[in-house]
Parts: sequence; structure tokens; C-alpha cells
Amino acid sequence: MVDRVRVSDLRYQVTGACNLRCPHCFSESAKRRADELNLDEAKRMVLDFKENGLKLLTLTGGEPLLRKRFTLELVEFLSEEGVYSRVFTNGTLMTREYARLLREAGLREAQVSIDGIGRTHDEWRGMPGSFERAVNAIKYLKDVGIRTAIRVTVMPFNYLQMPELLALAEDLSVDLLRVRPFISAGRGKDNKEYMLTKEMHDHAFGYLAEARHEAEVTVELPPPSYAFLYDRRVDPLQLKRRLRFHGCSCGRELCAVTPDGWIKPCGYFSVRIGNVREDSIRDVWRSDTFLCSLRRLERLDERCMKCEYLGICGGGCRAAAYENFGDLEAADPTCPKLRG
Repeated sequence: MVDRVRVSDLRYQVTGACNLRCPHCFSESAKRRADELNLDEAKRMVLDFKENGLKLLTLTGGEPLLRKRFTLELVEFLSEEGVYSRVFTNGTLMTREYARLLREAGLREAQVSIDGIGRTHDEWRGMPGSFERAVNAIKYLKDVGIRTAIRVTVMPFNYLQMPELLALAEDLSVDLLRVRPFISAGRGKDNKEYMLTKEMHDHAFGYLAEARHEAEVTVELPPPSYAFLYDRRVDPLQLKRRLRFHGCSCGRELCAVTPDGWIKPCGYFSVRIGNVREDSIRDVWRSDTFLCSLRRLERLDERCMKCEYLGICGGGCRAAAYENFGDLEAADPTCPKLRG
């Protein structure tokens, strides 16, 4: 049991519905669920989390813009409560007018997913013109003064396009370019052919780890990108000293809530640890047995325990390990050192 509860980062899936059917979707989004939280329930959730340290709430999906009024009103409520709000969207439903309304409601940041240039993105998303729509969404958001980010998931079909995607981010003058490798969770568990080989990972993240130092946009390579393996300008020992804890904040300061209120350690986990309709996040955070097991991990796969970088990555993505092998102590399947 933990004495101090501080859940500062909440990822809330506004809806299970999506107008696209991307093969790598960790939330397996498709149709809207009948029992999704209504606005009053979502507000109560926010207040409960705020009492326990909430600083950042990300509205994701599915596609949150399929609940436009709900998203707008929740953003306004978050602004009133002093909680930093972000929207993660595929961009296809964004309009200039809705971007303006989001800005007036107090939205602080919007992230648009782009997984390739032009036809590469369109074919992956299964929607002709989706690349152009995503680019236009970024322009609309920037025009009204909302902080913008591009999110890229690196896979075998796009790993060679990192220079072009970085150039796109610079041309659009976005604030952030966030890049992660494919994780086989959700719908992605049935599409493991999109996992990167070591050579692909080395090529994509090796390039980004160096290019970010001269880039005209901030390039974020968060866990489990393993960017520290390639960046020769960062001393791993210095990096280790700066970390408050090893690895990801999942289950420590971050959690996710599904459209129907189920609480999970993060969006990639399928494990449910409570429901906001019935449970206080304080009680869940202090006493859930799965969370306790996640936080108290002392042993990992033998290869991880012997690795010189364990003190930096903390064993990588525990969700990827658990979802693929059913074992919190298993090795992270996205780790390039283990995929050689």
C-alpha cells in the first residue's frame, strides 16, 4: 500500500468510436460504446483525480472529435479547474471553427497523428486524403494559438521516412514531434508484423537521436524509444542521475480511463484496476494488488538484469511485456538490444 497518492497525468479515452480502423490501434477503437461516461460523470472523475494531484488530462480515443460538444465542454471545465488539457486526434474531423472553439474553451495543446508522408499515411489510415486533413488540422490549431504536436508511430513501412517527417514538423512550425515505436497492444497484438527489427529501430531512432539537436522543432523520444542507445551527446550516467525513478511513470503518476470508466495503469494495459463510477482513485491507487506488483518489481528477465542500461530504462515498457507474455517481469519486446 502507498501512503501518498499523486496521479498527476490522466489519459482519458473520450469514446471508443473512431472514423478510422488503424491496424496498430492500442485501444481497438471502432464503434461507440453504449455506456460511455456522460459529462457529469466525467466532471466528477476530474474532481476526484484533482483531489489526488491531477495536473494534466489528455482527451484521447477512439477519436475524441466524434464527441465534439462533450470534448469542448470538458475542456472548458478543465480550464476552470486549472488542469492542463490536451486533445489527441487523427485530425480528419478538425475544422477551423472547431479549433477556434477549443481555444476559447481553454485547450492548451493538441496532438495530431501522422504516420507517413502523403499516400503512405493515407493507405495506413485507410482514408484517401487523411494526410491532407491532418496537415490542415495542424494549421487550424496553430492559427488560433494552440500548442501543437505531431505524433509518429514508427513501423516497417515508414521507418525510412523520419527525415521527411521531421522536415514536415519543421515546415508546419509545430511545437513538438513525438516519436515512438509500434507497441503490440490492443489491435496491435494481432498485427505483430509491424514490430521493428533491430536494424529498423537503429535506423529510425539513431537518426532522430542525433538530428534532434539541430532540429527547428523539439523532438520527443519518450519511453520506450530507447533513444539513449544512440545519442552520443548524452552521458548515460548523467541521465541516470537525473531520473526520479527508473523507466515509465505508468502506475506511479500516470493512469488511463476507458470510455466506460475503467481505470488502467496506462492505455496499453488491458488490466482493469477499478472504475471511476464506483471507486475513488485514492483507494485504487493505494490498495490495488496489480498496481502494487507493478511498483514492487525487483526482478526482470535475466537479460535485463545484466544490462548496463537497466538503471536508465527500468526494463522498458511493462505493458508491452505483460500484454505479449502475460508476465510483468518479462522483457520488453520493443527493446532493440533484445531484437538483434
